Amino acid sequence: MRIPALTIDILVAVVALVKRRTYVLAGEELSLSASAVHKRVRTAENLLGRRLFIGTDEGMSLTKEGQIFYADATRTVEQALLAEERMKSFAGLDARRLLVGHSTYLPPPLLGFLMRFEGIENTTIRIRHCPGLTAALVGRVVDGTLHVAVGELPFAHPALLTRQLSEEPVVACVPKSHPLALKPLVRFEDLDDVPVIAVGREHSPQQYEEVEEYFEGSGVRLRVVADAFGPPEALHMVEQNVGICLLGASSARNSTVISKPLPARTLTRKIGVYVREDNRHPALSEFVDLLLRKATSRQEGHSRQSTPAQRRHH
Repeated sequence: MRIPALTIDILVAVVALVKRRTYVLAGEELSLSASAVHKRVRTAENLLGRRLFIGTDEGMSLTKEGQIFYADATRTVEQALLAEERMKSFAGLDARRLLVGHSTYLPPPLLGFLMRFEGIENTTIRIRHCPGLTAALVGRVVDGTLHVAVGELPFAHPALLTRQLSEEPVVACVPKSHPLALKPLVRFEDLDDVPVIAVGREHSPQQYEEVEEYFEGSGVRLRVVADAFGPPEALHMVEQNVGICLLGASSARNSTVISKPLPARTLTRKIGVYVREDNRHPALSEFVDLLLRKATSRQEGHSRQSTPAQRRHH
């Protein structure tokens, strides 16, 4: 194997110049002088025997050859950074320091429980919490830069092991002035041709499709009039009488919005724990087991506290 003439610092300079368009701005991003960036780019061009950039009114632009080189340079830099993150992640496991990703839109009680986990558990495990969207967090677990992700189910991937952590009924959130606010529960036919706000349809399509299929199975096609990125935005839209929305019960708490149960507890919001199937590190297994055990006892405690009437609605 030969040693590449193009070192990673040269590739990074090329990538930065493409993104920032000038040597000065590229240098600021890399904490280098403009002349240092220029020197690295010129070295790349000399080694390759091709011009990679030309000056334009908008700044430095890639030549045809530069475009070809840039794609490979970007992949190489990304792989080098990923290798660094993977090794840091692996070293963290040995030190019992876990990187735990959690969905920004976890049910509030579960989010609070997860954030307080270190304080309520007698364990030497230390956690660094990383918020984000479930799809992105799951991707980081797959590539090894996160140890665990806690988020919405389902997100299937052959490299992942998934365990269900919690489940709660989905409820209909309606404005106080809406006719449905007077009903004890919302039936399927009640939502026929009613304006609906879709929640998370872009970043969590599988969860939305589950809701859509649930109603279509009863002959009701939801009339979506708006999209909300997450529960807070959806509730604001409900307040403004844009339409109704369907959320997990714990995310539906709002003083200006009324939540109504659906006729059967077959439509639920499920939250799960995602880990790589091939990652059997003892610290990781200990954390997941503790989390599942505590979450199960917590959910059972809530079920015992529910009144018979509440259980009938759910």
